[in-house]
Amino acid sequence: MTRPLHPPFPDRAALAPLAASLAQQDWTEAALTLHLRQRLPGNQPARAAQLARSLLRRFPARAAPDAAQILRHLRGSPQGRAVLAHARRYHVLPAHSLTSPAFNPIPPLQNLPLPPMVSEADLADWLAITPDQLTRFADLRGLSARTDSPWAAHYHHHLIPKSNGQLRLIEEPKPFLKRLHRRILSGLLNHIPPHPAAYGFVQGRNCLQAAARHAGEQIVVSFDLAHFFPSIRFPQIYALFRAFGYPAQVARSLAGLTTAITPAAILRQAGLAARDQLSNRHLPQGAPTSPALANLVALHLDRRLAGLAQSLDATYTRYADDLTFSGDTRIAAVLHRAVPQIVAEQGFVLNPSKTRAQPSHHRQTVTSITVNATLNPARESYDLLKATIHHLTRPSDPRRHDLGFLASLQGRIAWVAQINPAKGAKLQDRLATALLTRSDS
Repeated sequence: MTRPLHPPFPDRAALAPLAASLAQQDWTEAALTLHLRQRLPGNQPARAAQLARSLLRRFPARAAPDAAQILRHLRGSPQGRAVLAHARRYHVLPAHSLTSPAFNPIPPLQNLPLPPMVSEADLADWLAITPDQLTRFADLRGLSARTDSPWAAHYHHHLIPKSNGQLRLIEEPKPFLKRLHRRILSGLLNHIPPHPAAYGFVQGRNCLQAAARHAGEQIVVSFDLAHFFPSIRFPQIYALFRAFGYPAQVARSLAGLTTAITPAAILRQAGLAARDQLSNRHLPQGAPTSPALANLVALHLDRRLAGLAQSLDATYTRYADDLTFSGDTRIAAVLHRAVPQIVAEQGFVLNPSKTRAQPSHHRQTVTSITVNATLNPARESYDLLKATIHHLTRPSDPRRHDLGFLASLQGRIAWVAQINPAKGAKLQDRLATALLTRSDS
């Protein structure tokens, strides 16, 4: 019996290191082609440009995907299989890569003051924690959600009733992890501006400004993104940190720190909203970094929807999961066709029950603010404030002496005054008159 000339060829050893090195490259055809020409054996460099183009078609983002995704593509694409067949035939592996991991932001971010980190040790040092603590709190194996120990979980879980009877899950990081989130937010994420159309969770912007963009228009058309935070998953956050310039291991740990796995006991809760989304590692609603990360993940969505609005001579804003357009009445039909397709292509899902077209002869609201001719508070909330103040004219009403209640009421009146100063002044006068009413003695 003759022995084979060579032992079985290690398929994974042929492609896995190649995939890992590709994940560290600038994600452009020129950079990938050059790298592949240096790595591929024999006459394979001639295939470098073809393989580079196939990778860019499969992963069209501006930053490299995870090495595991690249490896799957190499194994499944004709170009990758040709490289593997050549390696098997001649029993030769791709040349070793001498490229070290580097901090390399995409061009629009290169002048921002982002912290340069090229290793997990750098990340741990920047966060002022030990490497073991980084491993524990990034929790890339998901161990914290698979144990019954109350000390292992990294999040507090709060269930909040929604208007439809379901329960919304708020996942709040425990103090140590929350400190890491705040460090990532202040030292990294706050340096990266969201799209100008994003008004929610952005310093210097608010829902009042978003509503003002749509005042006095013929029609206001609104859409709602379903399960906004939990629908954003680990791969999207990982890709974001890769675009910021961080090598794969650093990006993976940052994505682990800022995403959550919901424990099975919580997922079994009856009436839990977004159960399917929460069963995957996702962006936790309730974490300090989640609003900024969600805005940055939605950047391409905002660009496309803003471009659509511009083509219609319309206005577009997004406040968290609320998408709002306004303009001439003719825009409605186009938006109803185009917006669902764009939203789906960007990886989000609409809540069809919350899609609304509001012509000017009906009440038009944006972020609960009426925007017909001028800005006004919602009628229901304004009437409720008037009724509350009227009840305070009764000397027997104990809330007249409740300083906490009165401070809250003053805050609600101040918000009305921001929307409509005249109506706010009227409410303030009513409150002053009510509180001057003396008790019977």
